[in-house]
Amino acid sequence: MPNPFEVASPFDEAQALETLIDVLAEEVIDARSSEINARRAAAEHSENLRLARAL
Repeated sequence: MPNPFEVASPFDEAQALETLIDVLAEEVIDARSSEINARRAAAEHSENLRLARAL
């Protein structure tokens, strides 16, 4: 018996999966960029602390 609450998707399943993969790939890139920026900020912060202590 068909589910009366199920709505037919206007999207092709392959297209939906491709879109999902694209979104996940962008999130991975964003996460890597955030990690790189956080490491850079930590390195700059520690370098600034060293310079401040040297003064």
